[in-house]
Amino acid sequence: MNFRKIYFSNVYMILEFLFFYVFVPFIAIRFLDGWLKIIPLLLIALFFFLILRTDPYFDVRILYRLDRQHLRKSLPRILIISVLLVWFTFWIFPDLFFKYPLEDFDDYVITLFLYPVVSVIPQELVYRVYFFHRYKTIVPEKYLLMLSNAIIFGLTHWIYGNWVAPIATFIVSWIFIFTYLKSKSLLNVSLEHYIYGFVMFTVGFGYFFS
Repeated sequence: MNFRKIYFSNVYMILEFLFFYVFVPFIAIRFLDGWLKIIPLLLIALFFFLILRTDPYFDVRILYRLDRQHLRKSLPRILIISVLLVWFTFWIFPDLFFKYPLEDFDDYVITLFLYPVVSVIPQELVYRVYFFHRYKTIVPEKYLLMLSNAIIFGLTHWIYGNWVAPIATFIVSWIFIFTYLKSKSLLNVSLEHYIYGFVMFTVGFGYFFS
């Protein structure tokens, strides 16, 4: 049996997608609580990382390089979105404004240190790097592939048990998609993701992602 032929077949890729992007998140939502919900993401990210490192069609430089030129161009957008996030939280959820760092500073600091390692980088590896490399052959239409990525990324955030997280994630995922496809860099998209997350947890919007 030719495993490589099976691995690159459309049927296998569809089944793989359904298992890792639909079934596993459903299991996490249904049966896991708290930080345990992160474990499937970490295991999948590690598995995908190992696959990508051995995939002859994948440019491994994507995993390590930083596109400084794109980062400089991204700074105005990052600043504007961060300010809008602060304003939105203050306007819509004033009771949450700066609640997290003020009421539980130690946990807030721990979150900011662990967040990129256990959440941001694994998410971007799974939902951006692997997703767009792996499934571009079965969804060749670029914008349809981008839409499917935004939808599945949003739906995954039902693990937090509220409607705000999936909607907010669906919207912001378009920024991450744009950043990744333009920079072709895990570091670029992870850095931008982390900055928004840092602002989010600081101003209190992170309540919906905990």
